[in-house]
Amino acid sequence: MTTQRVRVQIETRKIKENYRHLQALVPADCKVLAVVKADAYGHGAVEICNRLYESGCRYFAVACIEEAMHLRKHGIKGNILILGNTDPSYAKQLEEMDLIQTVDSEVYAKALAKDGRVRVHIKVDTGMSRLGLYCHHPRDVEGVAKAIEDISSLEGLSVEGIFTHFADSDGETEEFTRKQFGLFTSLLDVLDTMGVDVGIRHCCNSAGILRFPEMHLDMVRAGLVLYGLMPSAYVKDPALQPAMKLIARVSAVNTLQAGDAVSYGGIFKAEKEMRVAVLSIGYADGLSRALSGDLDVEINGHRVPLIGRICMDLCMADLGDVPCKTGDEAVIFDTPEKIEEIAEKLGTINYEVICSLKKRVYIEYV
Repeated sequence: MTTQRVRVQIETRKIKENYRHLQALVPADCKVLAVVKADAYGHGAVEICNRLYESGCRYFAVACIEEAMHLRKHGIKGNILILGNTDPSYAKQLEEMDLIQTVDSEVYAKALAKDGRVRVHIKVDTGMSRLGLYCHHPRDVEGVAKAIEDISSLEGLSVEGIFTHFADSDGETEEFTRKQFGLFTSLLDVLDTMGVDVGIRHCCNSAGILRFPEMHLDMVRAGLVLYGLMPSAYVKDPALQPAMKLIARVSAVNTLQAGDAVSYGGIFKAEKEMRVAVLSIGYADGLSRALSGDLDVEINGHRVPLIGRICMDLCMADLGDVPCKTGDEAVIFDTPEKIEEIAEKLGTINYEVICSLKKRVYIEYV
């Protein structure tokens, strides 16, 4: 047992099994790319990449060059796709570290091609209205195809793939996703007619993998589902297993008298003598202050409510009659349902809950 004040416990076996399950869902010649941005959604990108590489994964995606450089520095092999923009002045580093850069416009492609030879995937905006060549309507397809032909002719670039990103594949209806897919495949058909080889074609994110098997194409991008969580209530796969548990320690057990106030502002006052556990986790670890007085945690198999305001490094729980001593563990969450509960209370999504954990939270792999 670790003595860390607060830690996330990661069952890497489950992530490897999730990867193998996802690979079994797609055609044999379809690749599963592991999205490991934001430190693998809080799971620790280096360790997760190593474990997935052992399982046969050869494609990874990050948000920025800093994340890609971190992986290469720690010996991560395979293909690393940078999903966001990288300043063209880093073209040499992209080439030297054998990274794949996303290209989202002709202007950016030309700037990137001036110095070195960079591997790229072209991104097409079919409705997300974020990065990518604008292709929201059928009338846009011909112009985008011509732009991609021009990008592909640049000597400083090696076009190895093309992709789009679904904006509503986890939504209640399928209409918008099917519209995006239709635009993307229309573009691919035109490029094929023009004889432009754009390499690996991919569009499915986590929800797309599970809901739209006909859209898998050459590669799929597994993000949240790789870690065993679902993007929304409209996406289900009971075979996928959550791998993360957040655990704090009991720093002290105090006995309060009637009238005693707890934590900053004294918003909670004891109505009678009570036992209170001081837990070694606070908002600087990722347990939002907005959850003050609105969350229960598990200590020795019992649910106990947090009381008073959550502090930067500590919070308090009403023990009632639950047996507890200094050094015991308090489980903040260990199931998708608990993560969803926290997300709902905060008015956000499960992605943000697990990505909010801070650097000082120790990661333990089991």
